[in-house]
Amino acid sequence: MQNTDLRSYVKKHPDNKMAWYLLGKEYLGEGQEGKANYCFQQAGEVYEAFERSKAPADIWMDYQEKLVEMSELKEKKKRRRKMWLTLLMLLLLAGLPPADAPGAHEGAADALSAALESEEDIPSAEPAKDQQGARSAAIAQSNVFTAAGFGNGNDGGEPLAAVWSESGAGVKTTAVLGMQRSEKWSVWKRDMPVKYIIQTNHKGKLTAQSYDAKQCNCKPPEVSSKIKRMALAWTAKQETAAVLSSAIVAYHKQHKAWPKNVTAMAQPFPNNILGETSAEMSEMFPQLLAIHQAKAQEGSSNGDGKPQASESSKKAKATFADTLGGQSFFEKPLEIVIDKSNHRLALISGDKIVRMYEVGLGGERTPEGSYVITDKVVNPNGRSNGEFGSRGMQLSNTNYAIHGTNEPESIGLDESLGCVRMSKADVEELFALAPQGTPVRIGQDILPELTSVPKAEQRYTYNLVPQQNNPNKTYHWLN
Repeated sequence: MQNTDLRSYVKKHPDNKMAWYLLGKEYLGEGQEGKANYCFQQAGEVYEAFERSKAPADIWMDYQEKLVEMSELKEKKKRRRKMWLTLLMLLLLAGLPPADAPGAHEGAADALSAALESEEDIPSAEPAKDQQGARSAAIAQSNVFTAAGFGNGNDGGEPLAAVWSESGAGVKTTAVLGMQRSEKWSVWKRDMPVKYIIQTNHKGKLTAQSYDAKQCNCKPPEVSSKIKRMALAWTAKQETAAVLSSAIVAYHKQHKAWPKNVTAMAQPFPNNILGETSAEMSEMFPQLLAIHQAKAQEGSSNGDGKPQASESSKKAKATFADTLGGQSFFEKPLEIVIDKSNHRLALISGDKIVRMYEVGLGGERTPEGSYVITDKVVNPNGRSNGEFGSRGMQLSNTNYAIHGTNEPESIGLDESLGCVRMSKADVEELFALAPQGTPVRIGQDILPELTSVPKAEQRYTYNLVPQQNNPNKTYHWLN
């Protein structure tokens, strides 16, 4: 971003110390030290915090773009507000009292003047002096997590911008976990490393510490065992939320109605949208359901075209208060992608790879195209050690399926008659993760050549839903 954009921004928002700091970095890069030093003086404690923290310089690029985008959005809101207030003035001059008009209870001139003078700038994080004591006492420490792709030119600038935009809301310690970047994908793992930790106080003052020696060109301190334990718990929670959220979407597509509870999706075959459940799902369900219902209510929106905030959405933020942004991390429903060229099966959410397994295929006998998981069967044809293994997931009511195998040595080869073969541990984990109705796409050269399988103790396993076998049918999948 050119520094002309930043100059324009700081003129409109002179109290935004981060903007001054970024402008100073721009001037410094151009060799204009005098102007840079002036900007750094205006940045105050922000300059001190980031220069001491050894945070990598590249992570600011995404933030700068986001800063201007936010400014443009505010300008649009302000123009829209002026338009409505102008209309209000015309109505008042015409002697027509408008219903529910903003400021209608005030004098027309006073309301219009106050609204037009409001610049909607970033509010000051400094509390009033007589409220400082009470506010400080009410603030509780919160530990927040997020994850971002690192590598291939990505250095985590977007989550850093999000952390800064939320500063001033309370005392927070935010840990950013690093997902490996591979081509266009970010690879999720249970034990992702902490890349940096950002701390803010109630005044919005921010400090950042990089834990990546390559980024900070330093010897970073050790991440505490407490943060590591909390990070593992957070990643496990996000996987559970992704499964439940995808199941809610699948149920709604199938029944044209919303599920009333988790049990409605965890029925015996053939209504086993969920293969495994946990008590944590019951706690998440009301909040995730509210999120999907709000997205579906396109008609009930405010002036900005966004769904109206509800008590349910507020509870959702409370449920995911340990996640940056107050929402579950995985925003897109889960999908399965199978790459015939490298014998890989990936469970994805958007551009994030949640799991990546090596699989056995049938070469040209394995069809390409789009499918969905229909039948989900435990012990197909009544056996756990038969040709289809302990789990089977049929593709769109065809004779093709993703299933286990009694020939584990065929994994990675083209020896099946067209089906997708998986090892026992892998297919049982995928069965638990992928709800009935999960889209499946089979093609060539669409996934990187890597695997992302957790350690045995970190596998996704919960309580298997009873009666998921199908004794009334003999499957003749093209094994």
